[in-house]
Amino acid sequence: MPIAVEHANKCKYANEEHTAIDLSVKFSHINEEISFTASINDSEPHGVEIYHRAMNGEFGPIAEYQPITYTIEQLAALARQRRDVLLKESDFSQLPDIPQATSLLWVPYRQALRDVPQQPGFPSTIDWPTQPN
Repeated sequence: MPIAVEHANKCKYANEEHTAIDLSVKFSHINEEISFTASINDSEPHGVEIYHRAMNGEFGPIAEYQPITYTIEQLAALARQRRDVLLKESDFSQLPDIPQATSLLWVPYRQALRDVPQQPGFPSTIDWPTQPN
């Protein structure tokens, strides 16, 4: 059964290429409007259909794409979040039942992650360390 759209609005291009559109959609099978990204390259037919309907003006004008801009503080917070996730993912390497040779391979990587905020150019430019093999 095709997915029915009751209405859609707040259309805005999701990228510079205009191949995707963010919009607010009320589907007949959902009790509220939801945010949805319709794309000409969508793997689901309803995503492609909604994209074409929006491009044909059925849901009103489409606002231009506005790239997201971050403050230095926001960039630093995002970088620290990524660093913290990478550290957590490598915590296994410091467990007592891990062979010492394996554990030692991860020490420089983990230290490099801790040192990320001290890199020149942080947070605008970050040279992320590579995990050991």
